[in-house]
Amino acid sequence: MLFSGTLAILSVEASSLLSASEGETITICPLCETKVANMRYHMGLHILRALNNIPEDINMKQLVSDVSLCGFCGHSGHPDCVITITIKNTATSNAPTQWNTKCVYQHGFHYSFAEQGSKHKPVHNVPLKCELCHPVLPPKPGKSSHRVPTVAINAIWRYNMVEHVLNDHEEYCVPGHRAGGVPMPLGVLKTMQLTELEQASANIPQEKWQLFSIPGDGHDKENMAPSTSHASKRSAPSITAPRASKKTRTNLANAHSAVSLCA
Repeated sequence: MLFSGTLAILSVEASSLLSASEGETITICPLCETKVANMRYHMGLHILRALNNIPEDINMKQLVSDVSLCGFCGHSGHPDCVITITIKNTATSNAPTQWNTKCVYQHGFHYSFAEQGSKHKPVHNVPLKCELCHPVLPPKPGKSSHRVPTVAINAIWRYNMVEHVLNDHEEYCVPGHRAGGVPMPLGVLKTMQLTELEQASANIPQEKWQLFSIPGDGHDKENMAPSTSHASKRSAPSITAPRASKKTRTNLANAHSAVSLCA
């Protein structure tokens, strides 16, 4: 209440920003104003629906932005939403991937668990390294290149990776979006892959699902949505890459190996 005796009206977003400034974790979604326990997971569902033009079944106070969406707040273009990651060198360290952002809506999460997703929390929208932008990670200044790289790099949220490659790497084909171009490196293709379960969790109709298989990848086995009908299976066929020869399969272990799933 103001000194004059009139009530002060604060918006939910202003209240959230005030809480963040006091070191509290914001639990109110800036888009739908729902109280949530996991902002990254909740916002991931909003983003998936927006990317597939699926209407929300609740009243939205704000809409998801159009490009380069922050995985915590769904906005774009805000400098505080830039996110960086520091990736471990698996050959020499067991240190976890670390991320950093100034987005006030950030919630802490265990990177390796979130990257894989689960049956109960299938959304695996996490910040990733684009292998086209960063084919080799820099070592810590003054250290040997064989040391664990510790320099943070700008990351791309998984659900933004298709848009990123379409706009910033125009020479590559993108399954379902751009047919012409150089075959996509296997590592980059994996960063675009969505599971059946996370798409079902976002209420995306099965005929709109992104379905393509990657050689040697078993990611979907634990994140597979229950089958609803034989007819629906036929309506969205999976696009599977050609079976590779022994020599080719060996080369696929390289991060820059390419797989063409573009028609």
